[in-house]
Amino acid sequence: MKNIMYALLLTVTGLGACTKMDHEYAPYLAGGEIFYTGVPTNLEAHPGRGRVELQFTRSKDPNITRFVIYWNNRGSSLEVPATDSLIRKVIVPNLPEGEYAFEVVAYDKAGNPSTPGSAVITGSSLGQTYESNLPARRMTISNSQAGFILNFASVDTSCKYTTVGYAAASGPAGSVKYLSQSAFQDTLKDAAKLLGAVQLKTAYVPAMGIDTFYASLTLPVNLVAAKYTCTGQMIDHTNASLTGAYPWNVTLRPTGATQLELVDNDQTNDVYHKILSGGNGSYYGSFGVVFTLDNNYRVISVVNKYGQPSSNGRSAELDPSGINKFDPNTRTLQVKYWMNQPGATHRTSFDETFSMK
Repeated sequence: MKNIMYALLLTVTGLGACTKMDHEYAPYLAGGEIFYTGVPTNLEAHPGRGRVELQFTRSKDPNITRFVIYWNNRGSSLEVPATDSLIRKVIVPNLPEGEYAFEVVAYDKAGNPSTPGSAVITGSSLGQTYESNLPARRMTISNSQAGFILNFASVDTSCKYTTVGYAAASGPAGSVKYLSQSAFQDTLKDAAKLLGAVQLKTAYVPAMGIDTFYASLTLPVNLVAAKYTCTGQMIDHTNASLTGAYPWNVTLRPTGATQLELVDNDQTNDVYHKILSGGNGSYYGSFGVVFTLDNNYRVISVVNKYGQPSSNGRSAELDPSGINKFDPNTRTLQVKYWMNQPGATHRTSFDETFSMK
């Protein structure tokens, strides 16, 4: 009898508890039970020009009939029908440049959505601001007897190609497309001898991007910038044992639109003037030559890179009796100049011809 009464007591208590639970959750079940369809997964956002491509994997729920993509806090939306394809790609067009948060919601035949806020991803719409900050590929250009030498720096994988446009020696303008992303060198053999500039256009596709963006640059050409063999005569009026080290391998390296510094490629690999001291290779300390040319390729100034004068009193000066001009047809430079030093106004005279390699 005691066991029967205990069982009855448990039953009544349980019924009271269930009644209380149903009362607390009744407001949430007033509209009936809520069903959620399968959630899209593996979301990706691919940036584009004024658009974003969204990629996602649909649920295997066979009742899904459509997807709605929301952005701008659900103020904007795009609806696309469901297909048999497991992976979907959808373009969201006409987006001003900026960052967006996208939500992908799946709906079934009865209009039941996937769980709200469970498939959200950010993506970028790119435009003029992004493109204007892209750099053209770094490149230097120098002259040679074979043509104009292009030296390209390496780039990352977002750089897809670079085109170089130029004036040709004859016929229509030339253009070359380069796909390599490594550092490399090429020569424009058919360019006009008086080439003034080249036009660079570098194409970029951002990571996971769907569109190509471009960076353009007009690069001036200094016709005198090149490697040369220097020959000539040097006289040190204070020390006969110091003589010219000719033939001498050099580079005329541009430091500005009209200036070039004379680089010693044999002795120092720097901006110094190589000489022979008692027949052995040497150079003048604190003395390096910088030429300035005008628009007609005339040398109008010669100065010492290390100061006018340098710390040891040396300076450079153009000798006006020389030809002092670069010939773009023969690609040679002839120039006369002095190294001045206190106590001997024109200590050393140079009469040199630079023959382009």
